[in-house]
Amino acid sequence: MMSRKLKFVESSMITSTIATYIAGSAGRPLPEAVREAAIHHLVDTVAAIVSGSTLEAGPAAIAFVRELSGKAQSTVIATDLVASAETAALANGMFAHADESDDSHGFSVTHPGCSVIPAALAIGEVQGSSGSDFLRAIVTGYDVGTRIAMALGGGGFMEHYHHCSFGGIFGAASASAALMGLDAAGCARTITFAVHLASGSTCWVRDPAHIEKGFVFGGLPAHNGVKAAMLGRTGIPASTAPLEGVPGLFSGYGEFSKPDLAIEALGERFEITRTAIKKWCVGSPAQAALDSIEDLLRQHRFSADDVADILVTLPQRRVLIVNSTVPNLNLSHLLSIFIIDGGVSFASVHDNDRMADPEVLALRSRIRIEPRPGAHRREHAIITLTLRDGRVFTRNPQNVRGQPEDPMTRDELLVKAGGLMEPVLGQAKTSTLLDALQTIEALPDVRSLRPLLQLP
Repeated sequence: MMSRKLKFVESSMITSTIATYIAGSAGRPLPEAVREAAIHHLVDTVAAIVSGSTLEAGPAAIAFVRELSGKAQSTVIATDLVASAETAALANGMFAHADESDDSHGFSVTHPGCSVIPAALAIGEVQGSSGSDFLRAIVTGYDVGTRIAMALGGGGFMEHYHHCSFGGIFGAASASAALMGLDAAGCARTITFAVHLASGSTCWVRDPAHIEKGFVFGGLPAHNGVKAAMLGRTGIPASTAPLEGVPGLFSGYGEFSKPDLAIEALGERFEITRTAIKKWCVGSPAQAALDSIEDLLRQHRFSADDVADILVTLPQRRVLIVNSTVPNLNLSHLLSIFIIDGGVSFASVHDNDRMADPEVLALRSRIRIEPRPGAHRREHAIITLTLRDGRVFTRNPQNVRGQPEDPMTRDELLVKAGGLMEPVLGQAKTSTLLDALQTIEALPDVRSLRPLLQLP
Protein backbone atom coordinates (compact mmCIF):
# COMPACT_ATOMS: atom_id res chain seq x y z
CA MET A 1 0.00 0.00 0.00
CA MET A 2 2.86 2.37 0.84
CA SER A 3 4.40 1.97 -2.61
CA ARG A 4 1.06 2.88 -4.17
CA LYS A 5 0.88 6.09 -2.13
CA LEU A 6 4.47 7.02 -3.00
CA LYS A 7 3.65 6.58 -6.68
CA PHE A 8 0.95 9.23 -6.45
CA VAL A 9 3.13 11.64 -4.45
CA GLU A 10 5.86 11.39 -7.09
CA SER A 11 3.34 12.41 -9.77
CA SER A 12 2.44 15.67 -8.04
CA MET A 13 2.93 17.90 -11.08
CA ILE A 14 0.38 16.23 -13.34
CA THR A 15 -2.44 18.78 -13.07
CA SER A 16 -0.17 21.80 -13.40
CA THR A 17 1.62 20.28 -16.40
CA ILE A 18 -1.66 19.61 -18.20
CA ALA A 19 -3.10 23.02 -17.25
CA THR A 20 -0.04 24.79 -18.63
CA TYR A 21 -0.29 22.75 -21.84
CA ILE A 22 -3.96 23.68 -22.33
CA ALA A 23 -3.29 27.36 -21.64
CA GLY A 24 -0.61 27.38 -24.33
CA SER A 25 -2.85 25.93 -27.02
CA ALA A 26 -3.51 29.13 -28.98
CA GLY A 27 0.18 29.86 -29.53
CA ARG A 28 1.26 26.33 -30.34
CA PRO A 29 2.09 25.67 -34.01
CA LEU A 30 0.86 22.36 -35.37
CA PRO A 31 3.24 20.09 -37.28
CA GLU A 32 1.95 19.44 -40.78
CA ALA A 33 1.06 15.80 -40.11
CA VAL A 34 -0.88 16.83 -36.98
CA ARG A 35 -2.68 19.60 -38.83
CA GLU A 36 -3.70 17.19 -41.60
CA ALA A 37 -4.92 14.62 -39.06
CA ALA A 38 -6.94 17.28 -37.24
CA ILE A 39 -8.70 18.30 -40.46
CA HIS A 40 -9.47 14.65 -41.23
CA HIS A 41 -10.98 14.07 -37.80
CA LEU A 42 -12.97 17.29 -37.98
CA VAL A 43 -14.47 16.29 -41.35
CA ASP A 44 -15.15 12.74 -40.14
CA THR A 45 -16.81 13.82 -36.89
CA VAL A 46 -19.02 16.48 -38.48
CA ALA A 47 -20.17 13.84 -40.98
CA ALA A 48 -20.97 11.48 -38.11
CA ILE A 49 -22.96 14.23 -36.37
CA VAL A 50 -24.98 15.02 -39.49
CA SER A 51 -25.86 11.39 -40.23
CA GLY A 52 -26.39 10.57 -36.55
CA SER A 53 -29.05 13.26 -36.28
CA THR A 54 -31.34 11.00 -38.34
CA LEU A 55 -30.99 7.95 -36.08
CA GLU A 56 -32.81 7.00 -32.88
CA ALA A 57 -30.65 9.14 -30.60
CA GLY A 58 -31.40 12.22 -32.73
CA PRO A 59 -35.05 12.83 -31.83
CA ALA A 60 -34.30 12.15 -28.15
CA ALA A 61 -31.55 14.78 -28.09
CA ILE A 62 -33.61 17.29 -30.10
CA ALA A 63 -36.55 16.91 -27.71
CA PHE A 64 -34.21 17.70 -24.81
CA VAL A 65 -32.85 20.77 -26.58
CA ARG A 66 -36.33 22.11 -27.32
CA GLU A 67 -37.27 21.61 -23.66
CA LEU A 68 -34.12 23.24 -22.27
CA SER A 69 -32.49 25.31 -24.99
CA GLY A 70 -31.31 28.26 -22.85
CA LYS A 71 -29.39 31.09 -24.51
CA ALA A 72 -29.14 31.00 -28.30
CA GLN A 73 -25.37 30.49 -28.47
CA SER A 74 -24.42 27.42 -30.44
CA THR A 75 -25.64 25.41 -33.43
CA VAL A 76 -27.42 22.10 -33.05
CA ILE A 77 -26.21 20.52 -36.27
CA ALA A 78 -28.69 19.33 -38.92
CA THR A 79 -31.59 21.14 -37.19
CA ASP A 80 -32.94 24.69 -37.13
CA LEU A 81 -32.01 25.04 -33.45
CA VAL A 82 -29.53 27.31 -31.71
CA ALA A 83 -29.12 26.51 -28.01
CA SER A 84 -26.90 27.19 -25.02
CA ALA A 85 -23.35 25.95 -25.49
CA GLU A 86 -23.59 23.01 -23.10
CA THR A 87 -26.99 21.93 -24.49
CA ALA A 88 -25.79 22.10 -28.10
CA ALA A 89 -22.69 20.13 -27.13
CA LEU A 90 -24.88 17.44 -25.58
CA ALA A 91 -27.07 17.12 -28.67
CA ASN A 92 -24.20 17.14 -31.15
CA GLY A 93 -22.28 14.66 -28.99
CA MET A 94 -25.24 12.28 -28.98
CA PHE A 95 -25.58 12.66 -32.75
CA ALA A 96 -21.87 11.96 -33.20
CA HIS A 97 -22.13 8.58 -31.49
CA ALA A 98 -25.70 7.77 -32.45
CA ASP A 99 -23.99 5.37 -34.81
CA GLU A 100 -20.62 3.64 -35.24
CA SER A 101 -19.28 6.21 -37.73
CA ASP A 102 -17.04 8.24 -35.39
CA ASP A 103 -13.34 7.86 -34.66
CA SER A 104 -11.67 5.77 -31.94
CA HIS A 105 -8.40 5.80 -30.00
CA GLY A 106 -7.27 2.26 -29.30
CA PHE A 107 -4.64 2.98 -26.66
CA SER A 108 -7.16 4.63 -24.33
CA VAL A 109 -10.21 2.71 -25.60
CA THR A 110 -12.05 5.99 -26.17
CA HIS A 111 -13.93 7.79 -28.95
CA PRO A 112 -12.47 11.30 -28.63
CA GLY A 113 -14.11 13.02 -31.60
CA CYS A 114 -17.71 12.64 -30.43
CA SER A 115 -17.05 14.67 -27.27
CA VAL A 116 -14.13 16.95 -28.10
CA ILE A 117 -15.41 18.36 -31.39
CA PRO A 118 -19.02 19.09 -30.28
CA ALA A 119 -17.63 20.89 -27.22
CA ALA A 120 -15.08 22.84 -29.27
CA LEU A 121 -17.69 23.88 -31.81
CA ALA A 122 -20.10 25.02 -29.10
CA ILE A 123 -17.52 27.17 -27.31
CA GLY A 124 -15.94 28.30 -30.57
CA GLU A 125 -19.27 29.80 -31.55
CA VAL A 126 -19.67 31.51 -28.18
CA GLN A 127 -16.18 32.99 -28.40
CA GLY A 128 -16.21 33.75 -32.12
CA SER A 129 -12.99 31.74 -32.37
CA SER A 130 -10.88 31.65 -35.50
CA GLY A 131 -10.66 28.43 -37.46
CA SER A 132 -6.98 28.06 -36.62
CA ASP A 133 -7.60 28.41 -32.86
CA PHE A 134 -10.50 25.97 -33.20
CA LEU A 135 -8.28 23.38 -34.87
CA ARG A 136 -5.53 23.74 -32.25
CA ALA A 137 -8.07 23.37 -29.44
CA ILE A 138 -9.30 20.11 -30.97
CA VAL A 139 -5.74 18.76 -31.01
CA THR A 140 -5.34 19.78 -27.36
CA GLY A 141 -8.59 18.04 -26.43
CA TYR A 142 -7.47 14.79 -28.05
CA ASP A 143 -4.10 15.05 -26.31
CA VAL A 144 -5.50 15.52 -22.82
CA GLY A 145 -8.62 13.36 -22.86
CA THR A 146 -6.97 10.25 -24.26
CA ARG A 147 -3.99 10.56 -21.92
CA ILE A 148 -6.15 10.82 -18.81
CA ALA A 149 -8.15 7.81 -19.98
CA MET A 150 -4.91 5.87 -20.48
CA ALA A 151 -3.72 6.97 -17.05
CA LEU A 152 -6.97 5.73 -15.50
CA GLY A 153 -6.24 2.27 -16.85
CA GLY A 154 -7.67 2.09 -20.36
CA GLY A 155 -8.98 -1.42 -20.96
CA GLY A 156 -8.78 -2.42 -17.28
CA PHE A 157 -10.73 0.63 -16.19
CA MET A 158 -13.44 -0.06 -18.77
CA GLU A 159 -14.33 -3.37 -17.15
CA HIS A 160 -15.97 -1.45 -14.31
CA TYR A 161 -16.49 2.16 -15.38
CA HIS A 162 -16.96 3.88 -18.69
CA HIS A 163 -13.69 4.95 -20.25
CA CYS A 164 -15.24 7.02 -23.07
CA SER A 165 -17.20 9.30 -20.77
CA PHE A 166 -14.27 9.78 -18.38
CA GLY A 167 -11.73 10.42 -21.12
CA GLY A 168 -14.27 12.42 -23.10
CA ILE A 169 -15.01 14.98 -20.43
CA PHE A 170 -11.35 15.88 -19.97
CA GLY A 171 -10.89 16.19 -23.72
CA ALA A 172 -14.01 18.34 -24.08
CA ALA A 173 -13.10 20.48 -21.08
CA SER A 174 -9.54 21.03 -22.35
CA ALA A 175 -10.69 22.08 -25.84
CA SER A 176 -13.28 24.41 -24.29
CA ALA A 177 -10.82 26.00 -21.86
CA ALA A 178 -8.30 26.51 -24.66
CA LEU A 179 -10.88 28.37 -26.77
CA MET A 180 -11.90 30.49 -23.79
CA GLY A 181 -8.28 31.57 -23.47
CA LEU A 182 -8.04 30.56 -19.81
CA ASP A 183 -4.68 30.90 -18.12
CA ALA A 184 -3.01 27.96 -16.40
CA ALA A 185 -4.84 28.62 -13.14
CA GLY A 186 -8.19 28.70 -14.92
CA CYS A 187 -7.32 25.49 -16.76
CA ALA A 188 -6.40 23.84 -13.46
CA ARG A 189 -9.79 24.84 -12.04
CA THR A 190 -11.41 23.44 -15.20
CA ILE A 191 -9.69 20.10 -14.59
CA THR A 192 -10.89 20.15 -10.99
CA PHE A 193 -14.50 20.66 -11.99
CA ALA A 194 -14.14 18.01 -14.70
CA VAL A 195 -13.00 15.55 -12.02
CA HIS A 196 -16.18 16.23 -10.06
CA LEU A 197 -18.38 15.99 -13.16
CA ALA A 198 -16.71 12.86 -14.57
CA SER A 199 -19.06 9.88 -14.57
CA GLY A 200 -20.32 7.01 -16.67
CA SER A 201 -21.10 3.33 -16.32
CA THR A 202 -20.90 0.43 -18.73
CA CYS A 203 -24.52 -0.36 -17.94
CA TRP A 204 -25.22 1.14 -21.39
CA VAL A 205 -24.52 -2.34 -22.81
CA ARG A 206 -28.02 -3.32 -21.65
CA ASP A 207 -29.59 -0.74 -23.96
CA PRO A 208 -30.75 -2.65 -27.06
CA ALA A 209 -30.71 0.54 -29.15
CA HIS A 210 -27.90 3.06 -29.57
CA ILE A 211 -29.42 5.94 -27.59
CA GLU A 212 -27.91 5.55 -24.13
CA LYS A 213 -24.58 4.74 -25.80
CA GLY A 214 -24.72 8.02 -27.72
CA PHE A 215 -25.34 9.86 -24.46
CA VAL A 216 -22.54 8.15 -22.51
CA PHE A 217 -19.92 8.22 -25.27
CA GLY A 218 -20.62 11.68 -26.68
CA GLY A 219 -23.40 13.78 -25.19
CA LEU A 220 -22.59 13.48 -21.49
CA PRO A 221 -18.84 14.20 -21.71
CA ALA A 222 -19.30 17.00 -24.25
CA HIS A 223 -21.94 18.69 -22.07
CA ASN A 224 -19.99 18.26 -18.83
CA GLY A 225 -16.71 19.30 -20.43
CA VAL A 226 -18.22 22.60 -21.55
CA LYS A 227 -19.72 23.08 -18.09
CA ALA A 228 -16.37 22.37 -16.39
CA ALA A 229 -14.64 25.03 -18.50
CA MET A 230 -17.38 27.54 -17.79
CA LEU A 231 -16.98 26.89 -14.08
CA GLY A 232 -13.21 27.15 -14.40
CA ARG A 233 -13.58 30.57 -16.00
CA THR A 234 -15.59 31.95 -13.09
CA GLY A 235 -12.63 31.99 -10.73
CA ILE A 236 -14.48 29.97 -8.09
CA PRO A 237 -11.78 28.76 -5.66
CA ALA A 238 -10.98 25.10 -6.22
CA SER A 239 -8.27 22.57 -5.44
CA THR A 240 -5.29 22.84 -7.76
CA ALA A 241 -4.18 19.19 -7.92
CA PRO A 242 -7.33 17.10 -8.38
CA LEU A 243 -5.75 14.36 -10.48
CA GLU A 244 -2.83 13.30 -8.30
CA GLY A 245 -2.28 12.53 -4.65
CA VAL A 246 -4.58 10.98 -2.08
CA PRO A 247 -7.39 11.86 -2.39
CA GLY A 248 -7.30 12.40 -6.15
CA LEU A 249 -8.82 11.01 -9.33
CA PHE A 250 -6.10 8.46 -10.01
CA SER A 251 -5.87 7.19 -6.44
CA GLY A 252 -9.62 6.65 -6.50
CA TYR A 253 -9.10 4.07 -9.25
CA GLY A 254 -5.73 2.83 -8.00
CA GLU A 255 -6.29 -0.76 -9.04
CA PHE A 256 -5.83 0.19 -12.68
CA SER A 257 -4.31 3.67 -12.87
CA LYS A 258 -0.86 4.66 -14.11
CA PRO A 259 -0.80 8.41 -13.42
CA ASP A 260 2.39 9.22 -15.27
CA LEU A 261 0.71 8.29 -18.58
CA ALA A 262 -1.36 11.47 -18.22
CA ILE A 263 1.64 13.60 -19.20
CA GLU A 264 3.80 11.10 -21.10
CA ALA A 265 5.28 12.83 -24.19
CA LEU A 266 2.73 15.66 -23.85
CA GLY A 267 3.54 18.21 -26.53
CA GLU A 268 5.74 15.72 -28.38
CA ARG A 269 3.35 12.90 -29.29
CA PHE A 270 0.02 14.07 -30.65
CA GLU A 271 -2.76 11.61 -29.90
CA ILE A 272 -4.90 12.74 -32.82
CA THR A 273 -2.34 11.04 -35.08
CA ARG A 274 -2.89 7.80 -33.14
CA THR A 275 -6.67 7.92 -33.51
CA ALA A 276 -8.41 5.73 -36.08
CA ILE A 277 -11.05 6.80 -38.59
CA LYS A 278 -13.50 4.07 -39.52
CA LYS A 279 -13.78 3.10 -43.15
CA TRP A 280 -17.07 1.30 -42.46
CA CYS A 281 -19.96 2.76 -40.40
CA VAL A 282 -20.01 -0.28 -38.12
CA GLY A 283 -18.59 -1.26 -34.74
CA SER A 284 -14.80 -1.30 -34.40
CA PRO A 285 -14.55 -5.10 -33.92
CA ALA A 286 -16.21 -5.64 -37.33
CA GLN A 287 -13.87 -3.37 -39.31
CA ALA A 288 -11.15 -5.95 -40.01
CA ALA A 289 -13.64 -8.63 -41.03
CA LEU A 290 -15.28 -6.28 -43.56
CA ASP A 291 -11.87 -5.31 -44.93
CA SER A 292 -11.13 -9.02 -45.35
CA ILE A 293 -14.42 -9.95 -47.00
CA GLU A 294 -14.06 -6.99 -49.39
CA ASP A 295 -10.62 -8.27 -50.38
CA LEU A 296 -11.86 -11.85 -50.78
CA LEU A 297 -14.80 -10.78 -52.94
CA ARG A 298 -12.55 -8.67 -55.13
CA GLN A 299 -10.07 -11.49 -55.65
CA HIS A 300 -12.38 -14.51 -55.93
CA ARG A 301 -15.78 -13.13 -57.06
CA PHE A 302 -18.06 -15.55 -55.22
CA SER A 303 -21.76 -15.25 -54.37
CA ALA A 304 -23.77 -16.10 -51.28
CA ASP A 305 -24.73 -19.45 -52.84
CA ASP A 306 -21.03 -20.32 -53.22
CA VAL A 307 -20.37 -20.00 -49.47
CA ALA A 308 -20.21 -23.26 -47.51
CA ASP A 309 -18.90 -21.81 -44.26
CA ILE A 310 -17.34 -18.70 -42.77
CA LEU A 311 -15.51 -18.85 -39.44
CA VAL A 312 -14.50 -15.60 -37.72
CA THR A 313 -12.46 -15.67 -34.53
CA LEU A 314 -12.08 -12.65 -32.25
CA PRO A 315 -10.93 -11.77 -28.73
CA GLN A 316 -13.58 -12.77 -26.19
CA ARG A 317 -14.79 -9.25 -25.39
CA ARG A 318 -15.16 -8.43 -29.07
CA VAL A 319 -17.31 -11.51 -29.62
CA LEU A 320 -19.78 -10.14 -27.08
CA ILE A 321 -20.02 -6.87 -29.05
CA VAL A 322 -20.44 -8.37 -32.52
CA ASN A 323 -23.29 -10.66 -31.45
CA SER A 324 -25.46 -7.59 -30.83
CA THR A 325 -29.07 -7.35 -31.98
CA VAL A 326 -28.19 -3.95 -33.52
CA PRO A 327 -27.58 -4.44 -37.27
CA ASN A 328 -24.45 -2.30 -37.59
CA LEU A 329 -22.82 -4.18 -34.71
CA ASN A 330 -23.84 -7.73 -35.60
CA LEU A 331 -20.95 -9.21 -37.55
CA SER A 332 -22.65 -12.25 -39.08
CA HIS A 333 -25.39 -9.93 -40.38
CA LEU A 334 -22.86 -7.44 -41.76
CA LEU A 335 -20.86 -10.13 -43.55
CA SER A 336 -24.07 -11.53 -45.03
CA ILE A 337 -25.31 -8.26 -46.49
CA PHE A 338 -21.80 -7.42 -47.70
CA ILE A 339 -21.63 -10.66 -49.69
CA ILE A 340 -25.22 -10.43 -50.97
CA ASP A 341 -25.03 -6.74 -51.94
CA GLY A 342 -21.37 -6.63 -52.90
CA GLY A 343 -20.70 -4.01 -50.20
CA VAL A 344 -22.34 -2.04 -47.42
CA SER A 345 -23.62 1.52 -47.09
CA PHE A 346 -24.82 3.67 -44.21
CA ALA A 347 -28.41 2.84 -45.20
CA SER A 348 -27.87 -0.91 -45.50
CA VAL A 349 -26.13 -1.33 -42.14
CA HIS A 350 -29.01 0.50 -40.43
CA ASP A 351 -31.81 -1.38 -42.16
CA ASN A 352 -33.43 -3.26 -39.27
CA ASP A 353 -35.87 -5.04 -41.60
CA ARG A 354 -33.02 -6.95 -43.20
CA MET A 355 -32.23 -8.60 -39.89
CA ALA A 356 -35.28 -10.79 -40.70
CA ASP A 357 -34.63 -11.12 -44.46
CA PRO A 358 -34.74 -14.86 -45.36
CA GLU A 359 -31.83 -14.52 -47.81
CA VAL A 360 -29.70 -12.84 -45.16
CA LEU A 361 -30.70 -15.36 -42.49
CA ALA A 362 -29.86 -18.26 -44.79
CA LEU A 363 -26.30 -17.00 -45.22
CA ARG A 364 -25.97 -16.07 -41.55
CA SER A 365 -26.70 -19.70 -40.65
CA ARG A 366 -23.38 -20.59 -42.31
CA ILE A 367 -21.34 -17.97 -40.47
CA ARG A 368 -19.76 -18.76 -37.11
CA ILE A 369 -18.34 -16.13 -34.75
CA GLU A 370 -16.13 -17.67 -32.06
CA PRO A 371 -13.74 -16.43 -29.36
CA ARG A 372 -10.02 -16.89 -29.92
CA PRO A 373 -8.40 -18.12 -26.69
CA GLY A 374 -5.56 -15.96 -25.45
CA ALA A 375 -6.15 -13.16 -27.94
CA HIS A 376 -5.47 -9.63 -26.70
CA ARG A 377 -8.50 -7.34 -26.82
CA ARG A 378 -6.91 -5.21 -29.57
CA GLU A 379 -6.26 -8.12 -31.94
CA HIS A 380 -8.33 -8.21 -35.11
CA ALA A 381 -10.74 -10.70 -36.61
CA ILE A 382 -9.29 -13.71 -38.41
CA ILE A 383 -11.65 -14.94 -41.11
CA THR A 384 -11.66 -18.32 -42.84
CA LEU A 385 -13.90 -18.65 -45.90
CA THR A 386 -14.79 -22.09 -47.25
CA LEU A 387 -16.50 -22.24 -50.65
CA ARG A 388 -18.69 -25.09 -51.87
CA ASP A 389 -16.10 -26.04 -54.50
CA GLY A 390 -13.65 -26.87 -51.70
CA ARG A 391 -11.46 -23.78 -51.85
CA VAL A 392 -10.48 -22.31 -48.47
CA PHE A 393 -9.15 -18.80 -47.91
CA THR A 394 -7.94 -17.18 -44.68
CA ARG A 395 -7.28 -13.56 -43.88
CA ASN A 396 -5.42 -12.51 -40.74
CA PRO A 397 -5.04 -8.72 -41.05
CA GLN A 398 -2.51 -7.00 -38.82
CA ASN A 399 -3.91 -3.56 -39.58
CA VAL A 400 -7.32 -2.16 -40.44
CA ARG A 401 -7.95 0.51 -43.07
CA GLY A 402 -8.35 3.82 -41.29
CA GLN A 403 -6.08 2.97 -38.38
CA PRO A 404 -2.92 5.07 -37.95
CA GLU A 405 -0.86 2.22 -39.42
CA ASP A 406 -3.01 2.22 -42.59
CA PRO A 407 -4.72 5.63 -42.79
CA MET A 408 -7.46 6.54 -45.22
CA THR A 409 -6.55 9.08 -47.86
CA ARG A 410 -8.23 12.49 -47.98
CA ASP A 411 -10.20 11.34 -51.03
CA GLU A 412 -11.44 8.19 -49.25
CA LEU A 413 -12.49 10.28 -46.27
CA LEU A 414 -14.39 12.75 -48.45
CA VAL A 415 -16.27 9.91 -50.14
CA LYS A 416 -17.29 8.57 -46.72
CA ALA A 417 -18.25 12.00 -45.39
CA GLY A 418 -20.19 12.91 -48.49
CA GLY A 419 -22.14 9.68 -48.32
CA LEU A 420 -23.11 10.41 -44.72
CA MET A 421 -24.06 14.06 -45.18
CA GLU A 422 -25.68 14.33 -48.60
CA PRO A 423 -28.92 12.49 -47.66
CA VAL A 424 -29.44 15.05 -44.88
CA LEU A 425 -27.99 18.33 -46.17
CA GLY A 426 -28.19 17.80 -49.93
CA GLN A 427 -25.34 17.64 -52.41
CA ALA A 428 -24.69 21.35 -52.86
CA LYS A 429 -24.56 22.24 -49.15
CA THR A 430 -22.50 19.14 -48.39
CA SER A 431 -19.92 20.09 -51.01
CA THR A 432 -19.67 23.65 -49.69
CA LEU A 433 -19.42 22.44 -46.08
CA LEU A 434 -16.68 19.94 -46.92
CA ASP A 435 -14.71 22.70 -48.63
CA ALA A 436 -15.10 24.94 -45.58
CA LEU A 437 -13.99 22.24 -43.15
CA GLN A 438 -10.93 21.41 -45.23
CA THR A 439 -9.90 25.08 -45.18
CA ILE A 440 -11.02 25.71 -41.61
CA GLU A 441 -7.87 27.67 -40.75
CA ALA A 442 -8.87 30.38 -43.21
CA LEU A 443 -12.07 31.17 -41.29
CA PRO A 444 -11.84 34.26 -39.09
CA ASP A 445 -14.89 33.12 -37.09
CA VAL A 446 -16.26 29.56 -36.86
CA ARG A 447 -19.76 31.00 -36.52
CA SER A 448 -19.69 31.41 -40.29
CA LEU A 449 -20.18 27.63 -40.48
CA ARG A 450 -23.67 27.88 -39.00
CA PRO A 451 -25.64 28.32 -42.26
CA LEU A 452 -23.87 25.28 -43.67
CA LEU A 453 -24.51 23.12 -40.61
CA GLN A 454 -28.21 23.93 -40.16
CA LEU A 455 -31.35 22.80 -41.90
CA PRO A 456 -33.94 25.43 -42.89
